[in-house]
Amino acid sequence: MAELPYSRVVNVTVDRRDAFPARRGFGVPLFLTSTAKTGKLTAAIRTRAYGSIDEVAADWTSSEPFYQAALAAFSQQPRPIQVKAGWYDATGIDAAKLSAQLDLIKEYDNGWYWIDVEATLRDTATLDGLVSWAEANNKLNVITSNAAGTESSTDTATLAARNKGKYERTAVFYSATPAEYPGFALAAKCGTFTFDDADSGYTAKFKDLAGITPLGKGSAVVQAVTGFVPQLGQSLAAGHMANAYVNIGGRNFTVEGSTLTPNVFIDEIHATDWIVARTEEELLGIFLNNPKVPFDDDGMQTLASAARTVMRLATRAGLVARDLDANGDYSPAVVIDVPSVFDVPEAQRKARIAPAIKVTFRYSGAVHYSTINYVMTF
Repeated sequence: MAELPYSRVVNVTVDRRDAFPARRGFGVPLFLTSTAKTGKLTAAIRTRAYGSIDEVAADWTSSEPFYQAALAAFSQQPRPIQVKAGWYDATGIDAAKLSAQLDLIKEYDNGWYWIDVEATLRDTATLDGLVSWAEANNKLNVITSNAAGTESSTDTATLAARNKGKYERTAVFYSATPAEYPGFALAAKCGTFTFDDADSGYTAKFKDLAGITPLGKGSAVVQAVTGFVPQLGQSLAAGHMANAYVNIGGRNFTVEGSTLTPNVFIDEIHATDWIVARTEEELLGIFLNNPKVPFDDDGMQTLASAARTVMRLATRAGLVARDLDANGDYSPAVVIDVPSVFDVPEAQRKARIAPAIKVTFRYSGAVHYSTINYVMTF
């Protein structure tokens, strides 16, 4: 007996909406090296990824800078999933040529976020090219420095001194131990905090760095290096906005976790870039997976759903402050203002340019200094 198909009475289809943009990562640190490896890291192969120190040892000797930097990175807990070597041509290198080399690396492979450099580049004027390049390319430098002038608040020549107050995508990590790579170690550690995961907010201050030697200098030097004045915060007059590894209370940890801009910290630049990237991805996904987004108030709410999704993830990660109002009730953590389509001129609607959606939230940040005052009475 013939069996008729279901389509005689029903019509069921499945439309797989899987045209989503690739998610960008923020966990991979890149180490700039001028050492080429035939067939593995050359002018034609600008980056090479490594997932363990054993993989690094297969290509590099223990005396080479990339091995030493990778060892510092993989020694941290938690350790990074991956680090990358990025090759640049050091022939006649200066700031402009370094910027051009970074363009070539990014063109070849843009799957990295943090940057530190080999020792031969440290504390050179050439690094100004990296500082300005990162500012324009949404990367985050954590550059190791050994320039002794960083210990003096009046110095004007060091990498941190000549760039402080000008850039917020570069952090300088000052160390008095030239053989070590604390900048790469800190970058690797910060990269393990994945804001797509719950409770992943962090601060780069107070981080233990395995294998890194503490600075071992007094308060005046540390203040000159970091620019941090107790009870006041960072000041350009007090120091150079660099980071250091110190010992307080018998424990070694990083201070101040900042960029070269006073009171602008590594974690907030990282969080800002993550929010922008995820929102761009969500919005593009909406456009790709809908026949159209209508230019009406329902369409504006569809667009706003991208921000709502990202803010839910940010809240789960611990990036959004949850404050109590005067009545002890939670105030809105996130306020999303979705304008009416009639708030924009007809010509703009004709051009299909949606009005701007405003999202307001307070970043949770982190506490770096605390005061408790006791009053004893009799």
